[in-house]
Amino acid sequence: MTKQQDKAFSAKRHFPHSTHSPSFPGTLVLGVLLAFLGGCGGGAGSDAEGSGSTGGTGLTPPPGTHELNVTLSGSGQVVSQPAGIDCGSSCTADFGAGSSVTLSATPSPGFAFAGWSGNCSGTGDCTVLMTAARGVTAAFVETGGGTPTSYTLNVSRTGNGTVTSAPAGISCGSACSASYAAGTSVTLSASAASGYTFAGWSGGCSGSGSCTVSMTQARSVAATFTQSAPTSYTLSVSKNGSGTVTSAPAGISCGSACSASYASGTSVTLSASAASGYTFSGWSGSGCSGTGACTVSMTQARSVSASFTQNTASADLCNGLVTDKVAHPMPALAKPALGQTVTDPAFGTTIRRITEVGGTGVIKPAYSTIPAWNADESYLILYHTNTSNSGHHLYDGKTYQYIRKLDINPPDLEQFYWHTTDPDVLFYVNSSTKTLTRYRVSTGAKEAIKTFSCGGSVSGGSDPMFMSWDSDVIGLRCSSGFVFTYRISTDTVGATLSSGSGNAPIASASGTTVFFANGGNAEVRDLDMQYLRGLPIDPNEHASLGRLANGHDTHNAVSFGGYEGSLVTADMTDGSVRVIVGPETGYPYPPGGTHVSALAFKKPGWVALSIVGSTNGANTLNQELVLADSNAGGKVCRVAHHRSWGKAGPRGYWAEPHVVISPSGTRLLFGSDWGGGSSVDAYVVELPSYVP
Repeated sequence: MTKQQDKAFSAKRHFPHSTHSPSFPGTLVLGVLLAFLGGCGGGAGSDAEGSGSTGGTGLTPPPGTHELNVTLSGSGQVVSQPAGIDCGSSCTADFGAGSSVTLSATPSPGFAFAGWSGNCSGTGDCTVLMTAARGVTAAFVETGGGTPTSYTLNVSRTGNGTVTSAPAGISCGSACSASYAAGTSVTLSASAASGYTFAGWSGGCSGSGSCTVSMTQARSVAATFTQSAPTSYTLSVSKNGSGTVTSAPAGISCGSACSASYASGTSVTLSASAASGYTFSGWSGSGCSGTGACTVSMTQARSVSASFTQNTASADLCNGLVTDKVAHPMPALAKPALGQTVTDPAFGTTIRRITEVGGTGVIKPAYSTIPAWNADESYLILYHTNTSNSGHHLYDGKTYQYIRKLDINPPDLEQFYWHTTDPDVLFYVNSSTKTLTRYRVSTGAKEAIKTFSCGGSVSGGSDPMFMSWDSDVIGLRCSSGFVFTYRISTDTVGATLSSGSGNAPIASASGTTVFFANGGNAEVRDLDMQYLRGLPIDPNEHASLGRLANGHDTHNAVSFGGYEGSLVTADMTDGSVRVIVGPETGYPYPPGGTHVSALAFKKPGWVALSIVGSTNGANTLNQELVLADSNAGGKVCRVAHHRSWGKAGPRGYWAEPHVVISPSGTRLLFGSDWGGGSSVDAYVVELPSYVP
């Protein structure tokens, strides 16, 4: 029962009939009661009141306790141990006489505990000994208007690592802020996580050593951890076709081990070796191209792809064809209807007509030096002229069904270049903007690769051929008087060469050199147009660049002087020259109107010829399509009569057959006026080796 409850209870018990609460002080009531009780034993009651003593009769705490009273100044809370005081709400309590009571102060937000007064002092916990009634005041001050006794230290991090403090409080990681008594000196230490380095402090500290701050105000410190540079990187090799890739230093042997880790900055050289029946056709990725060694610097993870193509030596395209050298006169043969086939009566091969232009129109291959089929032979491009819709038109490469006209504008009709591995891509130089453009056939999307600085037009020259067989290097001519090369993968424009020739340099199949018809000189130069060697041939005859199964680049041409033949192959790698089809090998002196196509990049060394000669086709090679393996010891086979009169007919140049070999070497595309007709259509010879 509290002191107040005890007082009320006593009054009610001794005055049960009172009709009102006593209005006199409680001490008087207790005095009267004591006097009355004293008089009950006899004696004169009349003066009892007057004679009653008041000594020791004032109101006192219950025996054995003392009162503790707490007063607050400002906003905060004080609690006691043992319980009793919880001030805020309950600020007075009785505690046993002689007991020890500990008071703790907690400031409200925005306030700081400034200290005790009364029976305590200082700012720590207050302990009072209850040998008498006690009074304590707790003072709290607003932090904006007083002097705080503690401040907060906040730590932030960038990257992975931890920050700890002495004295304890910060362990960031998890606890990134802590409160410290005003004036405390706090030292922060940073520890980087695995794979990271401590880069330094900012905010309340700088440098990369330990950080010491004095908590005279709230502080903020930032610790930055940066990812450490890897000490090694992975080199990954992928392959197309059959062969192996090895590395120096060792690590790659692909075959089996196609990835390896190398110390950062290591220079790794990859070498390719083709399996039996295959030829290494080139590198791609990480700046590697061509067929030489591939060297990469391991300053980051690298990926390189090696392509191997099946050699023609293991796939004889002449099987089932005529290989003799005697005359097979050309008999009359009716022109087949669109989509129909006829059998060549002299050579037994199948000829399919794939267009029907009518009138005086022309539909035919663009030129013998430019692939008509894409990489997987699923698309075919034919050029339409003297029609209502002239230009480059797309056909299905296998069914020969018409698809649509292509929205491209190369500098000349022959100057488009199929990608040799991506069947959806072709390249051309936009004649309006002088920009090498990547064109996606399936969608018609155009991507600008490189816009060239040139005072005139940029083109593949007056006698254009193909790009490198890895679709990475192209030779170009600026009409203001210089020539140069460009490598797509590294965005590298080679050194320019001033030239009055209308020709551009032609990228070799390997992409390591170019052929340049420099006036009357046949030259092999590097990609910076530096002279390497000359070839003892006429550079201005019809020709096509190719490659042998051993990887050597070749120039394949008709030649009428010195080396004579309908096909003379010059090795651009070692400078040697061989007559493949000519008097030296038992064939007649080359007839006129010969064009060469060496674009069977999946069958290196195979070359197709279209020869006009005499329009009656009575003698060997006249009016013929010929297929030759230019590899050492290769065969020559005679395929069909194309029956086109070329310049001797009414369509003139447009009636030249301009044979184009397919990438697989199993089909020959040509144009024909079919005996001097008024129109020119496209035809395909499907060889016995062709598989639809």
